[in-house]
Amino acid sequence: MKLLVVDDNPDILQILSSIIALFGHGVDAAGDGLEAIRLLQHGRYDVVVTDADMPRVDGIQLCRFVKAQSPDIHVIGMSGDLSALKEMENAGADFCLPKPFGLDEIRSAIEKRFRASSSRHAFAAGSSETRAG
Repeated sequence: MKLLVVDDNPDILQILSSIIALFGHGVDAAGDGLEAIRLLQHGRYDVVVTDADMPRVDGIQLCRFVKAQSPDIHVIGMSGDLSALKEMENAGADFCLPKPFGLDEIRSAIEKRFRASSSRHAFAAGSSETRAG
């Protein structure tokens, strides 16, 4: 899977990107929502992991953009502010993580998308075999 990690804190951005890469996924990083939108317009992503509170374009606006343009992209919102997480959920985030969170929590959120994607592909493959057979 290809992921886009978005956070205005360079330390969190670096750590999260490195950890996700260790999970075996491709990762691009953006320092805010505006940079993320530019990357989304030129690349293909399965998951966007975004902080809620950022300058220029925040994670809530980014989530709305992603879901309007590509509803199949899984959005994982993260924030230390529970009201911001509720706003992320209302904007269409598929999963929300309160900061701080553990490695198992982010991995689980990403793997849920991977399992959902795998089961859709298996179903599509099975149904095409049924039609052909």
